[in-house]
Amino acid sequence: MKNFLLIASFFIFLNCYAQKQANIWYFGENAGIDFNFSPPQALTDGQLNTLEGCSSFADANGDLLFYSDGITVYNKNHTVMTYTDGTLGNNLLGDPSATQSGMIIPKPSSNSIYYLFTVTSNQTQDGFNLYTIDMSLDNGNGQLIDEDGDGTFYVELQGGEWSEKVAAVKGENCNTFWVVTVFRNDFYSYLVDTNGVLATPVISPVSSNIEKRGYLKLSPDGTKLAVADQSAREAILYDFNSETGEVDNNETFIVGGIGNDGEPYGVEFSVDSKKLYISTVSDFRGDLTDNPVNYKLFQFDLTAANIPGSKALIHQQIGNSAEYPEGGFRGALQLGPDSKIYATIPLTYDDPDGFAPFLDVIENPTANAADVIFTKDAIDLVGRFATQGLPPFIASLLLPIDISDDSGTTINNQNLKYCIGDDATFVITDPTVISGGSAPAFEWSFNDGTSTTIISTTADLELLNLTMANNGIYTLKIELINACGDITEFNAIFNLEVFEPAIAIQPDDINRCDIDRDGFIDFDLAAEQNSQILSGFDPSVVLTAFQVLYFNDETAAISNIVSEILPIPYTNQNAFVEETIYARVQNITAPNTCFAITEFKLKVTDIPVPIQPAEYRICDDTASGSNTCLLYTSPSPRDS
Repeated sequence: MKNFLLIASFFIFLNCYAQKQANIWYFGENAGIDFNFSPPQALTDGQLNTLEGCSSFADANGDLLFYSDGITVYNKNHTVMTYTDGTLGNNLLGDPSATQSGMIIPKPSSNSIYYLFTVTSNQTQDGFNLYTIDMSLDNGNGQLIDEDGDGTFYVELQGGEWSEKVAAVKGENCNTFWVVTVFRNDFYSYLVDTNGVLATPVISPVSSNIEKRGYLKLSPDGTKLAVADQSAREAILYDFNSETGEVDNNETFIVGGIGNDGEPYGVEFSVDSKKLYISTVSDFRGDLTDNPVNYKLFQFDLTAANIPGSKALIHQQIGNSAEYPEGGFRGALQLGPDSKIYATIPLTYDDPDGFAPFLDVIENPTANAADVIFTKDAIDLVGRFATQGLPPFIASLLLPIDISDDSGTTINNQNLKYCIGDDATFVITDPTVISGGSAPAFEWSFNDGTSTTIISTTADLELLNLTMANNGIYTLKIELINACGDITEFNAIFNLEVFEPAIAIQPDDINRCDIDRDGFIDFDLAAEQNSQILSGFDPSVVLTAFQVLYFNDETAAISNIVSEILPIPYTNQNAFVEETIYARVQNITAPNTCFAITEFKLKVTDIPVPIQPAEYRICDDTASGSNTCLLYTSPSPRDS
């Protein structure tokens, strides 16, 4: 038996642009997190102090390259990057007050060139601009360069007033990316390929006039685009063509500002591109002296026939409520390398006392709404604070490769629990993901907490007769050259724990006479039965590691339905009617993994009551004056 608990220990690398390139985040008030650890660890060396916009990027090994708030670029040493003329790179034309102040794209087929797209805010007129960074310069710390040699260090892609939105995704064609922004009724898609950035965008007119505030996101599979328009109180879903860069004007209004939905701000897709999450805020709150406002987080099922109708509330913080008296202000949603979605929920816009000392997490974003786990205060920022923004990344960097167990259940991003003696097999769910290029090389490694050992070089991993020596972290690395000729590496990590199995010995039935004759008796089932039920364990096993629960329904016992657990003492349900009691023995540490079921009968009987018989007379047919009488046998009828 096995059970799955979510953990933040899953990493995948797609194309030569690996998922680890999204492993380092810097944001907010000197805050950051590092996904090279599981769960991600807080970083306290960041130099950003931004209310909203930010961007960061790492190399294929997950090591920081640089990060920015849209105005200043910081290198991996957290010092201001310079231009090649020696001046400081602290005058870029983005704005940290923009929802998304920047997007970083690696130049295809280059090991050193990166593009930083910057976005102005609604308070400035600096437009949408492009900067080029060469990481081979300044001893590997990088410098801002004049790539086209025109004498300036940036390219004005769009001037003047602009929206605060930018997103990116891998193109359908080899070695391409699309960088997408929007202004009013037009989406602008810029192609990035081996030649650089094509300055002439693909323009897609749409019906709605998109205002500035709120996030723009593309789905990891490159088929959908979602935009939050806070001013219009709308969130709109579009189809996107990752081959042509076109946005289809087939608008689906998923949050329409009606009722109590609020003003959309944060936007994110699940890693399988089948669920969409939108966060909203009811109003503006500048500082803690203002009235609290309401935060809400919704999920939409993109596979539903009626997507707006699939709206489900996942989390809310209502101002002046008992649980959240200060409510919650607007905040970003960002998909992580571990396939979870991270949320920042500050209390105010610019009051430091209202910033967020933690990040919240949607643990399983691909799940149906009823099964989604939202963890409040999941990541401690260790004295640093999140504000409204989180760094956006190329959506397709975060595409997963699924690994399944032998039942077909996906185990990515999970902590697997097994019992001693179980067998386990792990396979790639969809082998076509790694087809079309060179023959892949597989490497399974095992870390027991002390050392790492390569344990298999086959596609599948089979573990037989598990013991506690199998406890540890298992990593799959797949290396190949894909159909585009890129060196590609896929990685997945999961944790495995093995526990003592449960044993349940069938105890004696309980039969009891009811001396007060009402048909009901209180039973201490634990005192009467536990010792027999637990008698099958080896003496070396610590019995306090197990518990026995009692049910009067077998399905409830197997499913461990807490509301159906019988109380101690337990009173039989019906007078003088035999019952079947089901005992569930479970390992306390792995209750839904290592358990066993047995049963016994419980019966309450009435005490016997003697009845005075009629006098018994018989004639002495031998005239002896005596006769032998069988008092327990009724006589044959005869005349007396």
